[in-house]
Amino acid sequence: MSWITIISRALLAIMLVGGGLAVPMGLAAQAGPQWITLSEAQAIIAAAQTDAASKNLQVSIAVVDGRGDLIAATRMPNARPTTMDTAIGKAMGAAIFARPSADLAAASTSPLYQNMNEASGGRLRFFQGAVPIVRDGYTVGAVGASGASSQADEDNVKAALAAVGL
Repeated sequence: MSWITIISRALLAIMLVGGGLAVPMGLAAQAGPQWITLSEAQAIIAAAQTDAASKNLQVSIAVVDGRGDLIAATRMPNARPTTMDTAIGKAMGAAIFARPSADLAAASTSPLYQNMNEASGGRLRFFQGAVPIVRDGYTVGAVGASGASSQADEDNVKAALAAVGL
């Protein structure tokens, strides 16, 4: 096993067990913003569905917390079944790396990203269409969409966050 594999698996274990790189250091020790709640996730999904319907898009939408754990997800009528896993994977990557999934796409072939994806069971998706949810400078979650073009997916989740004030 190469050193890159060992290091990337260790980093992923840190992130998955304790929030690690997904949460800025010291967040647990101070009174900072809370993770995205279920009611906030549901509001984001409703706003994304409204935006998607207005553009005649059939997408799946997923909201995860800052560790990348799923809070809520939905697949709109006529959205392809495979879009759900992709929406979740995009959101997970955006939350874990605290960056829009479009930024992750260019580095997705690096050994570090590939090993981290392997260690997560291959669930991360490095495609445009997800953005982190930032509150008071902290990444507290992410939202991802899949089913339209990559740009339309990203525009959809950004519109949803704007609609709910996040």
